[in-house]
Amino acid sequence: MGFACLVMLGAGALLLTLDSVAGVLGAVMCLMVVLLAIAMVLIGTRLQFIVDDRGLTLLHYLRSHRIPWEEVAMIEQSTAYWTSGAVVVVLREPLGRRITALATTDRMAVYRGENIFGWGGPAAAQRPPTRVAIDAHRRWLAGSTR
Repeated sequence: MGFACLVMLGAGALLLTLDSVAGVLGAVMCLMVVLLAIAMVLIGTRLQFIVDDRGLTLLHYLRSHRIPWEEVAMIEQSTAYWTSGAVVVVLREPLGRRITALATTDRMAVYRGENIFGWGGPAAAQRPPTRVAIDAHRRWLAGSTR
């Protein structure tokens, strides 16, 4: 993708030197590459996992989930290959629906600056985001009058 963007940007810059309709096409091509790069950065850095007193907020690339504690049945940790170590929120309604917090995967832990080598496999030890979510859910369960 990066190589294709560079080629398109180079071709657009080359066309910008011409004094015809091709120069306008070059400007449009350069503008499209810049806008695509900005969109990729904005969407790519959007992942978030927020735990507060009212519930969980999961921001994914294009979708957001605000989950109040009343809707959470339990918190699990993923052992799937691509989402290894991620927090999985199991909802009460619809029964058993699972939402994986992509910001908490082992792959993203490296970007967060965490040392992943001391953790072991996801089946052996809970990751810090999972422990935080489980502790917050337990505090809500202890304080609620369900």
